[in-house]
Amino acid sequence: MKKTTLLKGKFVIGFENGRHVAYEDGEIAFSGDTVIFVGHGYDGKADEVIDAGLSIISPGFIDLEADIDTDHANFDVVLFRKAADAAEYWMPSENARKKDPYSDEDFSVRQRYSMAQLIKNGITTAMPIAGEQFHAWGQSCHEFSIMAASAMEMGLRVYLGPSFKSRADRGCDIDMARQDASFEGAKRFFDRYHDTNDGLIRGFMNPCQLSVTESAILQAALAFAKECGAPMRLHACEDDFDWPYTLAHFGDTPINVFERLGLLCPNLLIPHAITLKDSEIKKMAACGVTVIQTPVAEINYGAALFSFAKYRHYGVNIAIGTDAQPTDMIQNMRLSWGLDRLAEWRLFFSRYREDGVMEDRFAFEPDYPRTNAGDFFDAATINGAKALGRTDIGCLAPGAKADIIVIDLDDLRIGPYEDPLRTLLVSCVGNNVRHTIINGVFRMRDHRLIGIDEEKLRVSAQQVYEKYLGMFQTFDKHHRSLCEFCPPSLTIYKR
Repeated sequence: MKKTTLLKGKFVIGFENGRHVAYEDGEIAFSGDTVIFVGHGYDGKADEVIDAGLSIISPGFIDLEADIDTDHANFDVVLFRKAADAAEYWMPSENARKKDPYSDEDFSVRQRYSMAQLIKNGITTAMPIAGEQFHAWGQSCHEFSIMAASAMEMGLRVYLGPSFKSRADRGCDIDMARQDASFEGAKRFFDRYHDTNDGLIRGFMNPCQLSVTESAILQAALAFAKECGAPMRLHACEDDFDWPYTLAHFGDTPINVFERLGLLCPNLLIPHAITLKDSEIKKMAACGVTVIQTPVAEINYGAALFSFAKYRHYGVNIAIGTDAQPTDMIQNMRLSWGLDRLAEWRLFFSRYREDGVMEDRFAFEPDYPRTNAGDFFDAATINGAKALGRTDIGCLAPGAKADIIVIDLDDLRIGPYEDPLRTLLVSCVGNNVRHTIINGVFRMRDHRLIGIDEEKLRVSAQQVYEKYLGMFQTFDKHHRSLCEFCPPSLTIYKR
């Protein structure tokens, strides 16, 4: 017999007629892995009743750019600099990228620690991204096999896919043997792991950027994804490199090149997509391409999407990913909304001249319809589900998967509450997530992960992270210390 659980809370975010709705003093019941009731007045049986009190009961967040390592952003704000400072940046020695520097246990610790962070922040579905700075080639089939085992242990719903490419780095020659091996490995991984672990593990195609991956491989990968009904994620237009590269090699700008290659379709997910022409945004919308905004990660690089309202106005399906520490979807939603306000009001972008003229640098941009908290909540839930071709996650309605989170509002640090989604975005952070339920199973209860020694995992992750820090000096061409790339913010006196 399946256990039936009834949750009660101040606000329950349900789903009706294609939109989220809120039930004040509402209820949600789930049996096994499936939601069976959302609303008021549940009159069925319940084996367990949990009154969450002053809280928001919400669908779990969907993170299509989920940071699955212990290093992938802490240094982004200092490591990556403008071209004038490029000589100061870390330069790989001839010993770098000879083999993966992590042991299998290191990989496992990094993955489980990151997945623990996602669960504690209310993320129930994740599509991983990880740094490859010291990897021999990319995120291998072997590494992702370890990740599949980590996901099974943690109970996270994941979309997994090893990375593959044609060149070791930009400007390098094609390595046909490694290209073919990484692509074939990705397909084998998909065949082995897709729709396993009671459906919690699914596959996706995960090629590297166009500048390091041959067009024919990208086309073959998309054909494979279409045949399997799977997504393909392809990073593009995240900085000022893509335009010069595609103009020099293809005679056109990136999204137009993707159109020429036949890549624009609903299976394609593009993280960032910041440096686009209006005509390219319209093409992506017409073809059903999803853009994955990563507000915290992008601003770490001094970049941001202009503007969320504009992409939404053109009809682009926008999801939100974390892609950085902390893996806090609530913070990312709030920052996305804040960035959109900058684009709306434009005071930040104006120039205030000595002759008294206020010059609007974006006067050529029309005013777009205003966004609200619900638009960004959609980006973290149903828009992510749409990108994955699913209607059973990212929402709470009868028949949906029981991926449920409870955000505690009974906390002086949050302050007074009103509209549930505005309160969530303006006043909450990931630490306010109290319970996380994935596929009907509590994976975190009262802020504590179920069956996981959190302190042991934290200590192990710190050890692996310190190993990562040591790699900067080990593999730097000039054997420089980490402090030369990342000077300390203040003087630290050690014992």
